[in-house]
This record gives sequence, structure tokens and C-alpha cells, in this order.
Amino acid sequence: MRVLVASGTWYPERNGVARVASEVGRRLTARGHQVTAIVPQVSGLPRTEQDGPLTVHRVIERGRLPLTLTDVLETARRARSIGPFDVMLAHGASTAVGLARARLPAPLVLVYHASYPRELRFMRPRLRWGRERLVAYVNEPIAIVLERAAVRHCKRIFVLSDYSRSLLAADHPHESQKIVSVSGGVDTSSFSPADGKHAARDRLGLDPDRRLLVTVRRAEPRMGIEHLLRALPIVSGEQVGLAVVGGGLLTDDLLRLSYRLGLNGLNGQVRFVGRVSEDELRDWYRAADLFVLPTVAYEGFGMVTLEALASGTPVVGTTAGATPQLLEPLDRRLVARGSDPEALAAAIGDALAFGDDAFRARCREYVLARFDWDRITRIWEGELAKVCASE
Repeated sequence: MRVLVASGTWYPERNGVARVASEVGRRLTARGHQVTAIVPQVSGLPRTEQDGPLTVHRVIERGRLPLTLTDVLETARRARSIGPFDVMLAHGASTAVGLARARLPAPLVLVYHASYPRELRFMRPRLRWGRERLVAYVNEPIAIVLERAAVRHCKRIFVLSDYSRSLLAADHPHESQKIVSVSGGVDTSSFSPADGKHAARDRLGLDPDRRLLVTVRRAEPRMGIEHLLRALPIVSGEQVGLAVVGGGLLTDDLLRLSYRLGLNGLNGQVRFVGRVSEDELRDWYRAADLFVLPTVAYEGFGMVTLEALASGTPVVGTTAGATPQLLEPLDRRLVARGSDPEALAAAIGDALAFGDDAFRARCREYVLARFDWDRITRIWEGELAKVCASE
């Protein structure tokens, strides 16, 4: 197949959409398909990269317009000058509408990672008055229109979880026949136990004996990091440390909260790590006794969940979004009864008690059997072939 991919984010970005878009594109080429990707420009990287049958055009220019509009216009403009293709794969509504506007003679598949209008409605009242809240107000009506147009113009909609399927069916009931369940995956050769927890802690300069929780989250309202901070003092048993990896709008607020809770005094119970390199990220996963996903809303899939499990680290998550779908087949005790601090603390305490070396090995085996990208890519390949055959 000749596949045109359009995405508003791509490697070396490390968010969930970039992970999925880049991995699927790269692995489809490894399976013999010709893939061309249109993605945003990145300073210091060439506009066009050729890696065998994978061509990456970093040509989406971004200026003062909202990214939702810029990506539509730029995707349409750039797509018209390349081709032909057998199928088009758009990661997100903006690039899907852009490909539709390009009017190329190939069926369009929308990859629905999350509902941006729903996220904006959740986040907006939780932001302080200022630029971020104003941008949320401006983007919401644009996001609604784009999502409706993307769903209307595409031939199929790929979702990564049952939760995402339920959101689409609720918001666009007349288009539900287009929905196809695929999945996200994880690079199990990259995210692995490697030389183990203690070696990772040594590289990171961590106490080899202290129980350690790790979360990898953007500091945004729906991520629930503040709930995790409040849960920490009430986790039963010995005192545990917490490393928060990542940055975002609420980092300063979270730091102040940790001081108010007495978590950043002499004990140094919480460490805000910020953004890290890919190698360091893998070591934080390995170093943890337990990875915690305290999301309060809209976890469309949860790439970090798979990355932690593939590293041999148990994960505790909430009932938000797709987290139960990923964790319950491994062990129901890994899903907290809620996202409130008390529920999180109870689940964390339980998981620390049973998360021994044998269970860590089981976490790894679970991901290898179900979510290795080589296996998942075959699912994507089959569904894309069906779209092509239906034309």
C-alpha cells in the first residue's frame, strides 16, 4: 500500500499521538509498504528525510493562527503536491480536515486519539484567567466544527480503546458505523527491564532501598497529579518517595502544593524531575517500584501505562478512560476505585505489597503477549487493507 500520513506531532516529540503516528508509520514500511508523512517543521531537522520506503516531510508551518486552523490549511496545501496514494491516515481532526480539503483520490481514515472539544470543556474552568483560558475559549468552537467535519468526511475511524469508541458513539451517533477498534502498542525492545531496577537507580542517583513511585504526566488539570500528591501522606506502610516526570501549565502550583503538604521538606519525599531525555525516561520507568497514573478524566489510551509495564514495573491507575481496559486483564487490584486521594492511596498500598519480582516479570510478559508494536501493526495493516479494498 501507498499510505499518506498526516499528523500534528511526530518523533522526536514524545506525546502519545507522536508515539503512535511515528511507530505505525515506521513499522508499516518495515512490512513492505510505502509511507509518506506530512508533519510539522522542527528546528534543526531537515525538511525531508528518506529512510527506505518511509518519507517524512517536515513542512507544516505554524504561525500566529491557532494550531487547529494552521494544521488544516498547511496539511491541505502540502498534500496537493505529492502522491498518488492508496489510503490517507490522519492523526487528529485538523489534519483529517486538511487531507479532505486536498481532495486527493484516496479514502481517508481518521485516527481518533481523544476528543479535543471535551478536553477543552473540562480544562477551561480549571485554568486561571489569562492567556491559557482565553485560548481555550477561542479553540472550543473551532475544535467542535473540525471534529464534526473530520468524522463526516472520513471513510473509517480508528480508535485505540473501547472508551474512545464510546465517546465517538455518544458525540456522533450517526457515524458510529465507521468506527474500527485497533490499539496502541509499545516498543518492547526500547522499553524493557534491561539491567534492572537497581542499575537504573544507580544511573539516576537514587536511594537504592527507598520505595519509589513514578508518574509521567503533563502538569494539566485532568492529569490528577494534585490527587497523587495528597495521597502520598496516607499511603499505608513505610514512607515512599515520588518522582513527577514532565512539565506543564500547573508545575508551579503543584510545587507549592507539595510544600504545603510537607512533602518537600527535610524528607524530600517528592521530586519534580521535569522533561527528560528518552534514555533517562526509560530509567525512571525501570527505577520505580510502582508507576501511578492518577488521571481524573479522558485517558484515551495510556501509552505511558504500556511503557511502564514493558519495563517490568506495575502500574496503578484510576477508572478514568481506557485505564481499566489495559490493567484489569493483568490484575483488577491495579485499578483504584476512584481518582480521589483516599482511593489512590489504598490501591498504591496494596500494589506495593504484592508487586514482587515475580509480578514485575508478569507485567512484562503481559505486554509482550498483547501490545508489542509488531503485533499491533499487523492489525492496523489489515484494517487499512480493508479500506483500500472497499474502494
